[in-house]
Amino acid sequence: MAQRFSRSLRFRFLAALGGVLLVALISLGALSQWVIFPALHKEERAVVLQELAQIQRSLEISKQQLLAQARDWSIWDDTYAFIQGNYPGYSDTNFSQQMFEEMQYQAMVFFDAQGEVYFFAGIDPTTGRYHTCQTVEQACSWMAEPVRHMQASINEDPQQGKSSLYIGSSPMMVASNPILRTDESGPPQGWLFKVRLMDDAWLDLIEDYTGLPATLSVLDEPMDQEFAVTINGNTIQAKQQLSTYPNSKQLALGTQLERTSYLASLETFRYVLLWTACLMLLVIGLVLLLLERIILKPLRALTQFTQQAKSDIEVSSSLVKRSDEIGVLARAFQRQFKHQQQLNAELTELSTHDPLTGLPNRRLFDKRLQEVVNIALATEQPLSVMMLDIDHFKLFNDCYGHLEGDICLQQVAQTMHAVATAHGFFIARTGGEEFSAMLPATTASQAMEKSLALSHAIDQLQHPHFMSPVAPHVTVSIGISQLDIAGIKTPSGLMTAADQALYAAKAAGRHCAKVYTPSLVNVSLSTHNTPP
Repeated sequence: MAQRFSRSLRFRFLAALGGVLLVALISLGALSQWVIFPALHKEERAVVLQELAQIQRSLEISKQQLLAQARDWSIWDDTYAFIQGNYPGYSDTNFSQQMFEEMQYQAMVFFDAQGEVYFFAGIDPTTGRYHTCQTVEQACSWMAEPVRHMQASINEDPQQGKSSLYIGSSPMMVASNPILRTDESGPPQGWLFKVRLMDDAWLDLIEDYTGLPATLSVLDEPMDQEFAVTINGNTIQAKQQLSTYPNSKQLALGTQLERTSYLASLETFRYVLLWTACLMLLVIGLVLLLLERIILKPLRALTQFTQQAKSDIEVSSSLVKRSDEIGVLARAFQRQFKHQQQLNAELTELSTHDPLTGLPNRRLFDKRLQEVVNIALATEQPLSVMMLDIDHFKLFNDCYGHLEGDICLQQVAQTMHAVATAHGFFIARTGGEEFSAMLPATTASQAMEKSLALSHAIDQLQHPHFMSPVAPHVTVSIGISQLDIAGIKTPSGLMTAADQALYAAKAAGRHCAKVYTPSLVNVSLSTHNTPP
């Protein structure tokens, strides 16, 4: 009884569904652990990196704005006169604490042509007091270290015209440009450096501009990678290392986001998993019920019918004539069988013919050649083959393009097929621009006559090929070999001999046909059988 029950379709289907349910639950767990959760983490990481990139773009815009302002000041005629000592009232006229605060400058440093400090103006970040100095000492000593970096930068790159990040007592943005006439002619008379402090006020400005919290931190050692993303409870943080001058210290730009979206997505996914499992159990129960009523019961009736009708010779025709579902199924099978036959015929055609030219392909050619060689050896009839190659076809493709190359191949193939049909031989496309023909009951001399007919027909196409050094139109070279010449008795030997003859035709200037002779045995072949 147990064995009979285990063999029943109902039991096997129930066991299969149970197995499917188990596999599905395991798959859901694995999918969650290795696909969904990593995908959520990846998306969360991408979001925070995108926000960090937005802050980075704001930083770059700020650097470019400061550089543009430094450039405007440095190619101003008043600045040019001031650095030469010809405008004593320049600093009183143009500099004030109010100007520095409005422009968000921390300092401006003028260097003379020798790279020495000429004039300094700035706001001490510690006291908030505005100072002007001739040297970075005493009241302006807070800028001593950045000024040394500026002088080192001038020595390294007198051209300047750049914006960099410096790390002093706090990070700062520094833009520099050589001092020139307004038309930028003549040698530089010095250099101008503008400094903007990247303090809490600057970070607040970036946050107001981007709507994102931003942080700047000095790193004790370089980061292992360009970006670092860390998760801390309900927040995710991202940092990007910034290049600084000098690079003895490293600066990191960072931001952080609340993980609200990720946690909400995670909770939603967990509910989806639970409800999916419950729904699968419900579906399995319904499937079992429907299986019994809609499939198993009719199948038992169909089984009884087939057992009664299996001895009937006309059972197939009687099933096709039925008007119920069984008849529909039988007719569908009949149509499917006919369709399958049609597909098989089409697949056979595709497997044996070249889709571009419609000619037989190498597979069919090799199969036919083996058959024809066997017949020729058995009947002692002559058999010749030809290998044809379009002259300088690579030059044609390079000049006219591959689309025109395909059109050329189609026209040449149609012409060859017409000639082959008229003269009673078989031709196939066996390579890119290579064609092969087999000529049963044909000697090499007769094959030469037919090759001339082929070459003449292709010449009559007058298909332009102005890049060819042979002729202003498409031409072909032909190699001919005959079975049993020099002991050749195999298809591969026959085609190798034709290939050597084709090589000789190309070596003779192309646009001609050559018959294989034993003297060609030692001729070296190219790496692609024949020259291109």
